Amino acid sequence: MGLHIGAGSAFSIGLAASLHRRRGGGLPSLKAYTYEAEAENLVAAFANPPSVGDKRSRNRLIKRLKKQIDGSSIWSKAKMIMGLGADENASLRWWNDPSRTATKIGTPTFNASFGWTATANGQALNTGLLGNELDQNDLGAYVYCTSEPTGNSSNDMGVLNASSQGISICARRATNDNMSIRLASAVTTAISADGDTLGGGLSGASRVDGVSVTGSHNGVTKNTVSLPSVALPALPIYLLAANANGSVASFSPRRQAFCYIGRALTPAQEVELTAAVGEYLEACGYGHAYLEEVGVGTANITVDFIAYGFTPQSVLSCLQAARNGLSVALVGGWRDRFNFGGMSSGGLGFGDVSNTAAFGGLVRYLTRRIKAIGNQATEQYYFEPRWMQWALRELLTPEKNGGFSIPIYQTNGVLAVQKTGTDVTSFTTVDGRTFNIKGWVDNSYELDFAKAAGCSTIRGREAAGSGAEANNGVDSSFIEYDGVDPWKTPGVPASGLINMLTAVRSTFKPGLNTLPAAGTADDKIQAYNFRMTMTNSAKWRKPLPTTPPPGYDVADYEVLLRFMAANPTKVSFFDYFKADAFYTANGESKFDVNNRAGPAAPSTDFLGRNWDYPLASYSAREAIWKAHWNWIVGMLYLMQHGTDPRIPAALKTNCLAWGFVSDHYFSPHENDTVGMNPQMYVREALRLDGVAKLLGTELTRGDGGVPTISTNTVSMISYFMDSHAIQYIAFEKTAGVWIVASEGGVAVDLGGSDGMFPLPLEICTPKPGDCTNGFVSFGLSASHVAFGAGRMEFTAMQTGQSLGQIAAEAIKNNRTFQDPANYPVARAALLANAFALTNEPVPILAQTT
Repeated sequence: MGLHIGAGSAFSIGLAASLHRRRGGGLPSLKAYTYEAEAENLVAAFANPPSVGDKRSRNRLIKRLKKQIDGSSIWSKAKMIMGLGADENASLRWWNDPSRTATKIGTPTFNASFGWTATANGQALNTGLLGNELDQNDLGAYVYCTSEPTGNSSNDMGVLNASSQGISICARRATNDNMSIRLASAVTTAISADGDTLGGGLSGASRVDGVSVTGSHNGVTKNTVSLPSVALPALPIYLLAANANGSVASFSPRRQAFCYIGRALTPAQEVELTAAVGEYLEACGYGHAYLEEVGVGTANITVDFIAYGFTPQSVLSCLQAARNGLSVALVGGWRDRFNFGGMSSGGLGFGDVSNTAAFGGLVRYLTRRIKAIGNQATEQYYFEPRWMQWALRELLTPEKNGGFSIPIYQTNGVLAVQKTGTDVTSFTTVDGRTFNIKGWVDNSYELDFAKAAGCSTIRGREAAGSGAEANNGVDSSFIEYDGVDPWKTPGVPASGLINMLTAVRSTFKPGLNTLPAAGTADDKIQAYNFRMTMTNSAKWRKPLPTTPPPGYDVADYEVLLRFMAANPTKVSFFDYFKADAFYTANGESKFDVNNRAGPAAPSTDFLGRNWDYPLASYSAREAIWKAHWNWIVGMLYLMQHGTDPRIPAALKTNCLAWGFVSDHYFSPHENDTVGMNPQMYVREALRLDGVAKLLGTELTRGDGGVPTISTNTVSMISYFMDSHAIQYIAFEKTAGVWIVASEGGVAVDLGGSDGMFPLPLEICTPKPGDCTNGFVSFGLSASHVAFGAGRMEFTAMQTGQSLGQIAAEAIKNNRTFQDPANYPVARAALLANAFALTNEPVPILAQTT
């Protein structure tokens, strides 16, 4: 079998000891949560006080706007900031000067989740800010729209004198589909190319002199145009329309939720304004969930049940347990911050499902809710990752989830676990929180909590067995890259391997072999990458960096470059990346960009560089995480800007059309930047060694049978047994002919024809001698081969909901989590669907294959 880690908490003891030594034997002290003075002054001016969550969301936005960027802050540059609030009074108040307020003109429509809309001529908001209060040569004006329609000759903001001199912004014109700007100027001009704007998001421009103006959309710099400045009129600026010398003119069809007017912003400040406001408006639209950030807030928390890891299954576990009367908490893992949906909201927008009939319950609630959020024509299992984040945020907010409290705590990871017998009674986190609990579920990708709790785990590949299990261990067949020589001097083994290769296989020169025999067990891990959110559409595209990332070494891409030389006709982005469209409108798409599997091309999987990740310290993991990000960004840099003559010119031209999507990932981890995917694709780390172990041979059984392990179904598996490659090797294919190959890729179909298989409770359950009040949802007790089918996101989500119900049954009745009395009652409750939200069907928990 793979490396058996055992129940002797090497992770928790070793890591805890090192951290305690570093901190002098004690936990760090958490700071009390405090509000910015500006936030206190603002809410004091409201007619109705905001909720705690609303106030905290507002406070975080103010903190971000006060952050120093390029030598100053957005807040210090603002003359007027207005943003959405819970009611009209709050939404008309100036944030940076609460003594001033806007007023309605006519009857614009107000929506507390998404903002203001003008529906007819004569409707607008009078900001109360006069044009001549601004500096005509140091000026920035931006509006954030939460809808995207075009509008002919419409204005989202403006003030004009009788000579049509002043300010106007049209985020998206119907004519030519571009953005037009007038900024202390006498004329309006297109600030973006035709078709190069969205309408929704942050649109605006800045001028830093009397000569020219530069536009921006969602933090992406657009055109700089010649616009000589003119004096601004002593008239108030309107939103939703323009003030045309005292008359309301050209109302906008777009819904508006935020406005900044003040001094010019730098490009970096435009990026931060887009992200900070976007983050705040996501909370306004989908729920001000209660969240405590790392190092701030409550030091000692007592709840019945916690879910560890910010993944979708954690949200569903917490909600289901809370529905049963338990007090709950969602506890972040070592790097969890503001992404509550793991891979599903962190880049994996194109879901892996063989049969959609395999899922019901809260999984189908989410897909149906996403259909509504994204205005999709049909219910899909592919979606914009931000839509999943929004739907999960709703499930974390009492006002939207049926009234259930689910407080969220960021941490820097579990530090140590305290147990009474085999029960976890409390645990501490690296940043100084202590949780007192009765039960837990580890829904993380890494299984850190279960390991710290003393659960036995497995790492790597078991030795090859029979049937589907023959695919375990070192692979006997490879993915071959013909024409790609593995040696620094081609054909000369004595010259050494090129970068990225880790082993040699030859039947002709056995003395060169370093790869173990086929079928041998090892502790190696299938490759990780990031599922990049990208587009080749100008209206959404955020250009990729034009300089290489930290640590970039072109020699690390020698496999790729030699492949290009051997395949000069591969000149499309799609030749090197698996890019699946999760959103398409008018022929333009946003894509989930993944590794291009098989012999098609070397791609984004960073083979061999993640083997230490499962047991690495948090700091070592951070280095591995960033190395993976930089590997992919470096590959994209090479394909867009590399100078190596082996890169086909047509490929560079094609790849230059691609970039990140500008309307995603507004809330970065402190070591990341805006727009970075927040979740690395940890396909497999540690696996539980639990009450039972699922094997691949079980998954190849035909339809209609009774599963071998049990009929205690908690979810459905609906994907083939899949493992990405593990390493690049040098392979002597025929005598004297060496090629690069990858080893470890596996694809084995499920048995039967319906494409689904029951997932039994026992593979989620630790051995009773290890721990009796915990479950695992992602790191299942399964062989490496079988795990490849059970690890998929939608399977884990349903597992999470079911485990929340079973945990509640155990805790309420003071039973162990292994007690066989738990499942029948929990199953009946799940199938009764007593707590269903609108559009939440009964879970699918089939008891036959």
